[in-house]
Amino acid sequence: MEAIQNIVIIGAGNVGRHLALSMRDSGLTISQVAGRREPSVIALADEMNTSHSLSFEDILKGQDLYILALPDQAMEEILPKLPLRDELLVHTSGSVPMSMLAPYSDNVGVFYPLQTFTGQRKIGLKEVPILIEANRIDNESRLIGLGQKLSKKVIGVNSRQRQALHIAAVFACNFSNHMYDIARQILDENQLDFELLAPLINETAAKAISLGPEKSRTGPAHRKDMQIIEKHLDLLKDNKAARELYQKISESIIDQTK
Repeated sequence: MEAIQNIVIIGAGNVGRHLALSMRDSGLTISQVAGRREPSVIALADEMNTSHSLSFEDILKGQDLYILALPDQAMEEILPKLPLRDELLVHTSGSVPMSMLAPYSDNVGVFYPLQTFTGQRKIGLKEVPILIEANRIDNESRLIGLGQKLSKKVIGVNSRQRQALHIAAVFACNFSNHMYDIARQILDENQLDFELLAPLINETAAKAISLGPEKSRTGPAHRKDMQIIEKHLDLLKDNKAARELYQKISESIIDQTK
């Protein structure tokens, strides 16, 4: 069973770029970058010193692995255009079942890095869990071997487990970031710097990891201090969206506090 070496990246967004960078830095070969957005495709191909294709029908054939690093909604449109039959084809989505790839290749899988990626920050994958799924044991072994070149934590999961992880990640990352932004808006309205919250944010995250979130709860809702809660709700009376979120989340915390 040959190890994966030559890889085509399909999609030049944040996920595709970070995977390509980490793979190149690990000694793997990015054979080609394919995608629809010409500037980002050409930029990533140039960065990888490799070829590019703006036509999915004309991608390089005969490579070890084809990685679909695309938004979920784009896959249905693009998959039928790929000229693949038995090449190893994976996607990087947390929410799309592996079975979606089955009509397009005999060898399919999932290579899902559990991390948030933005263009402004380069993130190494050594500490990032990479979740693997494949339709055959040999494909799974090859993908695990690839993952271990990039990360110290490579785990085999099924589609249902991966979807559960994705939901949990939305709560832990996307929703938390939205709360940070609401906090920033409140501080902006009162001429205060969001940086004041940095030590609090860092300690909250560190406690959740080291102690577990269930042992790290603090605050007025955890204490069931209705006097402070009512005062905060009154101060938020002109910000309906933030007020409703504060109330709903406080109620949820109270319900879970013994």
